[in-house]
Amino acid sequence: MLKNIMKAGVLALITVIAAGCASGDSNSKLTRDVYLRGVFTWWDADPQFKLQPVEGKENVWFATSAADEPLIADGQPYEWKFGDAAWQCGTNFGFLSGEADIKLGERRQSNKCSAFDNFKFTPEEDGVYRFFLDWTEELPVVYIEKVEM
Repeated sequence: MLKNIMKAGVLALITVIAAGCASGDSNSKLTRDVYLRGVFTWWDADPQFKLQPVEGKENVWFATSAADEPLIADGQPYEWKFGDAAWQCGTNFGFLSGEADIKLGERRQSNKCSAFDNFKFTPEEDGVYRFFLDWTEELPVVYIEKVEM
């Protein structure tokens, strides 16, 4: 009996250690790969749009729109959100409340279990943009900055 309990304990410890190693950053609130997904990414979970950590900031990530296809300032909004490959609750970030439109530099709270609540961004000038997810507080926040080239 004691031998079986010890085996179960060892197995549980190995599972916990393996899970910690798999996540990479044990302090990260993201437990799965998350991507910038929108009309300009064909809503795909494309590796080039996978969120990357912001250096020196815990629980802040970014992805950049494609440099070879800048967002065009034609007055039409681009719909987008952050989501994992399967759109799972907990890593499916759309707008929380109010207007879907988000302006450059504006910080907006996000719903991490969003179904269809896509953000809308209408660039004022053509360019490449960086999309951020800041989850340093209880509610995740998103914002956009223009990449100066």
